[in-house]
Amino acid sequence: MDATDGEAFGIERRLERAATALRRERRRTADEFEALRTFEERVREIETETTVSQGGAVARVGVAAGPTDGLDSVREAYEETVMSAPHYDEEYGDSYVESLGAEFSPDLAAALTDGTRFNARCKRALLSAAGAARSARESLLGTLSGEAESLEAAAEALSPVAEEVADLSARSLSEAPFGTLDAYRARLTVLEENCEAVAEERQATLFEQRRTAGLPTDAPDVPQYVYQELPFDYPVMSAVADLTAAVGRVRDDVESAMARC
Repeated sequence: MDATDGEAFGIERRLERAATALRRERRRTADEFEALRTFEERVREIETETTVSQGGAVARVGVAAGPTDGLDSVREAYEETVMSAPHYDEEYGDSYVESLGAEFSPDLAAALTDGTRFNARCKRALLSAAGAARSARESLLGTLSGEAESLEAAAEALSPVAEEVADLSARSLSEAPFGTLDAYRARLTVLEENCEAVAEERQATLFEQRRTAGLPTDAPDVPQYVYQELPFDYPVMSAVADLTAAVGRVRDDVESAMARC
């Protein structure tokens, strides 16, 4: 196997690594979606606490015991759902207060940790924030499913190109007749066009992802988010670039052989 052969099959491995990273992100997002959904259900069942004045005295209504039972119940529900996701410690590893602030808002985190009671207003705000977080995960799952389809389509299109480039690069050109070399050159042009088609389709997918997600121009897009732990942010585009370069090198060898005929 020569250098071009190894590079071509390295492209396939690159896309496989990207697919593995994508499957992991989809699994984590699905786990977080389910955790937030369950958390919402548990919050709905927590009674709110109300203070009323009775002849100068203050009494609490709707509380079984203690002034912070509602807040304690919220914490228990959050820790047993959101903070118990399989990947939570590895991915986040933050405290209850830090997690609330990052997932919902610092103000809501303060109300849930520094407040004295879980009133109706706090409950509404928490349910709204949890619902928004759950909806965001649901939307992300849809985006990741589209990314999986795009990545699979690119791999299916590029893998045969990589194999054919590797095959052509391994052939002996010095003894090949001019007609055969010309056929090789024509085939390499087709392979290059196939790469360009994949690149165009991929660019359209990335643009649509950013448009539907409503991301600002300076925000990381889906590939940067999903593949951030890999040595490449854009696996398909980098694979196309490397494979196109490999096609160009083989074409140079073919044309050099043609010139010697």
